[in-house]
Amino acid sequence: MSYLLVNENNIDNEHICCAISNSTKDDRVISKKSWMKENFANGLKFVKLNERGKVFIEYLPAEKAWLPTIAPNYLFINCFWVSGKYVKQGHGSELLNICIENAKKEGKDGLVILSSKKKMPFL
Repeated sequence: MSYLLVNENNIDNEHICCAISNSTKDDRVISKKSWMKENFANGLKFVKLNERGKVFIEYLPAEKAWLPTIAPNYLFINCFWVSGKYVKQGHGSELLNICIENAKKEGKDGLVILSSKKKMPFL
């Protein structure tokens, strides 16, 4: 299976794998895509499995993170998700490796992420 980088050239035609909604007409999905379009210029990367499903990683420079983060020269992982029939097939490892390789190419010092034991409305 292959992975796709969603960017300003293809976002209007791509499913963004979001837990918010599956409907492209949902205001929350429209708002999320709008935010993404604004943040591609800030280094936002959204890499997903090239199939319809919740299999993706979303990250950007920590200096541009959506919450105050003191992690200069790191990438901040906004969201990282593998669900459903795609679990335990190596997609999580592959997506994380893509992010790590991108961090190395950009000369970053590492990765940072905010997480919790259970799903929170802001994560």
